[in-house]
Formats: sequence, C-alpha cells, structure tokens
Amino acid sequence: MTTNKKGIIIALSCYILWGILPVYWNLLSGIDSMFILCCRIIFAFVFMICLLLFSGRIKDFRDTIKNKTIMRYLIPAAVMISFNWGLFIWAVNNGRVLDSSLGYFLNPLIAFSLGVLFFREKYLKLQLVAVALAVTGVIISLVAFGSFPVVALGLASSFAVYGFLKKKAHADPAASIAVESLIITPFALAFSFIFLKDIIVAARPSEILLLVGGGILTAIPLFLYARAVNDIPFIIVGFFQYISPSLTLCYGLLTGESPSGSQIVSFIFIGLGLIVFSIALLRKSKDSKPVSETS
Repeated sequence: MTTNKKGIIIALSCYILWGILPVYWNLLSGIDSMFILCCRIIFAFVFMICLLLFSGRIKDFRDTIKNKTIMRYLIPAAVMISFNWGLFIWAVNNGRVLDSSLGYFLNPLIAFSLGVLFFREKYLKLQLVAVALAVTGVIISLVAFGSFPVVALGLASSFAVYGFLKKKAHADPAASIAVESLIITPFALAFSFIFLKDIIVAARPSEILLLVGGGILTAIPLFLYARAVNDIPFIIVGFFQYISPSLTLCYGLLTGESPSGSQIVSFIFIGLGLIVFSIALLRKSKDSKPVSETS
C-alpha cells in the first residue's frame, strides 16, 4: 500500500489544528459560549461558500441540496456537529479541557462500535476487548467515584454519530460541509440577534476578528480530513487521530487542570483500550491484501 507524502502532511495539519483549537477558543473565554458557537456556524458557512465559488464547484452545493436521499442524513448530521462544537467550546471555556481530550480518545472506540452494529463491518476479537476496556473504565469511575463522564461521552458519541451519518450520506466533502452549515446558519443568526444582541454590540474589534477566524478554523480541518482520507491509507489516518486529543490533554495540564480520580481511571482504561485497538488494526492491515491508491 503506497503512502502519499502530501496526504500525510495534510492529515498531520488537520489533527494538529484540531489539537490546538482549545488555545484559540480560550482567547474568547470572556464571550458567551453560545455566541461563539453561532459565529462558528455562520462564518464556517461563509468560508465554505466562498471556497466553492472560487473553485467553480458551486454546482456540487446545489446538487447536494436537491438530493433528498443525501439531505435525509445531512440534516441530522448538521445537528450533531453543532452540538459537538458547542459542547467542546463550553468545555474549553469552563475548565473542562481534560474531559474534552478524554472524549476524543474515546471516539474511535464508539465509531468502531457503530461500524460493527450498523455497517456490519468485520472485526477482530481484540477490537471487542478494546471496547470492553473503555466501558470498564467508565463503570469503575461511576461506581468508585460516583462520576459519570458526561462531557467526554457527549463529545465522543456526537462526533461518532456525525461520522456515521456522513458515511451514510456519501456526499461530496466540501459541498456537504457547506450544506450542513447552511442548515444551521438561519437558527444561529436568529438566536444571535434575538438573545445575544448585547454581546454583538459589546464585542471588541479583536474579538470580532477572532470570531470570524473561528469559522474558518472550523471548516479547514474538516476539509483537510476529507482530502487526507482520499490520499493515504485509512490505517494511518486512524493512528493520526490520537494526535489531537494528545495535544488537548497537554494543553489542559499546562493550564493547570488537575485530573480527578475518575478521570485518571478513565484515561488509563481508555488508553489501554486504544493500545489494544491499535494492535488489532495493525494485525488486520497485515492480513489484508495490498490495495493501490490514487492521489
């Protein structure tokens, strides 16, 4: 299986961007999380439409909207990714960075479970062991510490369901991101002007620039991800996805967050699960026949 060097650079850029986003959102910690989410949705839509216009692909956007089968999946996908974005911003701006990191470490295992249940994807026994280890960590945290990782599970499950819906839709990556943003943008605009007018008036020029940039930084990693999975083996993409929660974890520790007992237990068991899961992926890739890829 040949590896495209350009694809690797794109994938690394994608996951590094996702990993350092908490630093960016923390610059806006003085602004209401709901307003940040609204701006993130609105400016992501503006950026994606401009991208499609300049690349001469606006027809893909119109065709996607007209396709009822695709829209049946993109509408709930838009709701899921908006919930995920909002919860992530809230977690970062309320001192729950470690919870968000835990959530994205847990995400591959939930995504695997959805693949087995709904797509009947083949799996190895080791992969089931990995999921069992993660579940064990959550149960021990709940029983021993009375703490249920609501934020982590909310982030992990919402992004996994989003991925599931996108896989079912099988739509053009750039066009689908623009359509998802379009679906939620009217609600974001209405909510902003009805409930958050005071924030709009009080926002400083520097904060406005950061809010606009937040929309761009929302769209770019999603676009890079869609490009990366077409250029390099998916096994490599799977390993790279641990980069972003690792960076987020480091940021949380550097900013003074101290992991609780329940978080430590969860990290240990989910970490063990990911090690086992990665070993299973390596074994599966060695057993599979080489597949040529086009870039």
